[in-house]
Amino acid sequence: MDTDIYVCSKPLQYFNIRNIGWTLGESRRVLAILGFFVNAQTFYQRVKALDQTWNEVLYFETQYAFDRYLFLHPARRLFVEVDKSFVYGIFGQLRRFREMYMFEEGFGSYRRDRFDDSQGLKRWINRCTGVGKHVGFSSFLTGQYLYLPDLYRQQFPGYDKKLLSFEKPFLAHLREELPYFLKLSDGYETFLSLREKRIAIYLTSHLINEHILHQIKQDKDAFDLVYVKPHPHIRDFQAFESSGVAVIHSNLMLEFLLMLLLENGNHLTLYHENSTAVIWFQHEVESRNMGEPFKEYDIVASYIRSHQEGSFFAGHPCRLVQDTSAGSCRTSLQARAGLPC
Repeated sequence: MDTDIYVCSKPLQYFNIRNIGWTLGESRRVLAILGFFVNAQTFYQRVKALDQTWNEVLYFETQYAFDRYLFLHPARRLFVEVDKSFVYGIFGQLRRFREMYMFEEGFGSYRRDRFDDSQGLKRWINRCTGVGKHVGFSSFLTGQYLYLPDLYRQQFPGYDKKLLSFEKPFLAHLREELPYFLKLSDGYETFLSLREKRIAIYLTSHLINEHILHQIKQDKDAFDLVYVKPHPHIRDFQAFESSGVAVIHSNLMLEFLLMLLLENGNHLTLYHENSTAVIWFQHEVESRNMGEPFKEYDIVASYIRSHQEGSFFAGHPCRLVQDTSAGSCRTSLQARAGLPC
């Protein structure tokens, strides 16, 4: 039987992978989790125990370890976050996979400035192995899975590879996946009891911005609670902890955490640098974007804003409606997820 391999290096990628449609029994399905994020080993063990849709769930500490596995285990289809790799180009030429698909991971998929900036020998190798001059344009790439394929066509007129939609819109998939992802995660329990609070959260990028840390400390008196949510790839929290701002240690995907806090009537002010997560909640949060002005980010934010019908909770009047059965104080989302008060 043919094998399809799905590569995941953080929870958001796994979330999106679960939104790619497939036909059961069509092929053998392997999930490859790369240990590039906090508590990756624990995440892998829970996915392996709970997600029965895979024929095999594997864990790799390094990219090299996965590349070696792929070389020894050819795939019919390979699903990855990005095609910018001469190794994939070589493997494509060696028929280690027959088709490759990228899946969206934030607004970066729609950026027109993601060029291959490699120099010298690496640039030459990239061209020889088919790596595209722009992300998503490699010769060995078959197509992409996107939440906003129409926007992609506007950004890249004449794109000649397949553009496929995920099975469900992002926010609908988010609601549906909440109960399952809570089983995979830790450290979110404290936030379930927060209701109608003024909460500020600094959503970091891959690097810590000391200016934003300083700003949020200056503004802290305007809020009931102030937190820092480190990027999943940040493993050393010492810089945050020494700043005196509380750190969210939960490995729960940020979008789920925001959804839970909003569901409980909290007012969120988000400090960030062009964060994709904020884009999906534009109607619900106060955004303080302290990143450099970025036209590509603004295009995606504007497109989503104009295509969303009202707030994130539109069509879900159960927001803040309490489940009063048996004296429960849970909101509807908590009740659905089987969470305690």
